[in-house]
Amino acid sequence: MMLKSLLTHATDKANLLEGMRAASASAIMLLVGCALHAPDFAWAAIGAFWTSLATASDTARNRLASMLSFAVLSTVAGGLTTYAASLGTAAGALAILVVVTGAGLARVWGAKAYQVAILAATACVVMVDRPWHGGSGGMAYLGVYLFGCLFATALSVVIWQIRPFAPEHYATSWHAAGARSVREGWRHLRNHASLSSDGVHFALRLGIATTVAYLTVHMLDLSNGYWATMAVLLILQPSASGTLPRSVERAVGTVVGTIIAVAISGLATSPLAIALAVFPLIGLTMTLRPVGYGVFVAFLTPSFVLVADYAMPVFNEYNYALARLETNLLGSAIAIVATLTLWPLTERFRK
Repeated sequence: MMLKSLLTHATDKANLLEGMRAASASAIMLLVGCALHAPDFAWAAIGAFWTSLATASDTARNRLASMLSFAVLSTVAGGLTTYAASLGTAAGALAILVVVTGAGLARVWGAKAYQVAILAATACVVMVDRPWHGGSGGMAYLGVYLFGCLFATALSVVIWQIRPFAPEHYATSWHAAGARSVREGWRHLRNHASLSSDGVHFALRLGIATTVAYLTVHMLDLSNGYWATMAVLLILQPSASGTLPRSVERAVGTVVGTIIAVAISGLATSPLAIALAVFPLIGLTMTLRPVGYGVFVAFLTPSFVLVADYAMPVFNEYNYALARLETNLLGSAIAIVATLTLWPLTERFRK
């Protein structure tokens, strides 16, 4: 009965065409990389996927604005954080603090701006530890990444247009609880001082928690520590009532996704096989996104893992999967502690 209800829910709300479009954008980038023997095209696939997630799906004008804004913002901010991190861990931590806090403050401009900003911050925490050896060559991957973003934009706006979605679809995207809080805030502008205080507290909480995660993985010398910083960014909500269930959903979704990733990695051992496997995974990630955050993470995890494997193959996928799970749980724990300890009184009972 529960399975039937879930399938009905998915049928009602999922958008297969959006999933296919996002999957096509990412898979095509990987196939181009195969043809050119250029593993760095994994960054183009990641850029295409994130740009698809950043899309404001109400009007064609907003769709173009959101995708281009994300492409430029994530590329510039990602390059700056990468350069900062090359100067040392402290400089990298400061860059993360500034970028993520700024993304948190974007909530005051509305849900669409916040979604673009938080995804751009996510790109930064993934890029920040990429080796930089100085000179223009150290940033060459950014050009490939930007190309993927622009390709996804062209595919969405020019080549493969899809009818605008219902508002409820947008509300189920990343940080949906934060988006609802923004709408409620604008309906209560007469209490502007309180809104500003809560907004600043949330932005600082998000920035501090993500920076703590970044410093923790560096102190513990954990590989692929960006899974911890990503977890903080995508779990932490304005209140404990939103953060706690989201952390559980991410943990469960990560476990399921890790199992899927290990199984597929055993079969997809070549760049071409990985590119072909990514298509259905990203399609399901985007299509089932409205069903629930846990389902979204369950397919997001193997999608991201395979794209990362495309650029840098892993010889012991099982140990690598366990490491990803550990860093995800670390990030979840940091997000929960931050929610309960950093300015908890102002929003403790807020839904």
